[in-house]
Amino acid sequence: MKDDRHKTRALILAAGGIVLHHDGKPEVAVVQLRKMGAWMLPKGKLAAGESAIAAARREVTEETGHRVSIHEFLGTLAYETGGRQKIVQFWRMQALGGPVGELMRDVKAMEWLALEEAIARLTHAREQAFLGEVGPVAIRLAAQRGRRSLARRPPLAPVPRPDAPAMPDLVAPVDFAAPLPSDGISLARIASPPRETRAIERPAPAARRLEKTMVEKGLLEKIWDWLRPKPQRG
Repeated sequence: MKDDRHKTRALILAAGGIVLHHDGKPEVAVVQLRKMGAWMLPKGKLAAGESAIAAARREVTEETGHRVSIHEFLGTLAYETGGRQKIVQFWRMQALGGPVGELMRDVKAMEWLALEEAIARLTHAREQAFLGEVGPVAIRLAAQRGRRSLARRPPLAPVPRPDAPAMPDLVAPVDFAAPLPSDGISLARIASPPRETRAIERPAPAARRLEKTMVEKGLLEKIWDWLRPKPQRG
């Protein structure tokens, strides 16, 4: 006869999550297994060489169809099933957005329920008692984390009052012929007149040569007029 004592005594290691999302109020994810239609917390067995937290993320994503972020460790649920001891570790998890995939083949349905409704929906009394203990803790931790996230957000820029005077535009060109506005003007605008204004202030080289020629011609005419003999009066 084959000795099955070692198999009987072997522990079943599993991991899962108390998965929350907020749609006006916190809700907990519960799943219905296709086999026998039992409603359970999302969880599953560890694969060979897999850590408990990695198994928890994988199983919860497969059973709920949602990506999750993992937060605090909430506790361990231990019970006997099929003559073997089963230990399930649970973490608080937060659903990230909407569904990202189909439910795994063993899961018939998934629902988001308020905590009291989720406790009542679970099939096994051991999971009802466990969720009744850790559910309020998970919701409180999620609320505290949400408040800390809001506190870390940078303050919003103040919105100017409708009656407040508009600040002068430092980029727009300045009309230097116009009077200064009543609310003042930036010194940077006065110190740096537009390029086209500076070009007008300095005449072009051709204009300067023409101006010099006209001055010299007028001077010669005045000298010639002075040297020219004047007619004698009889």
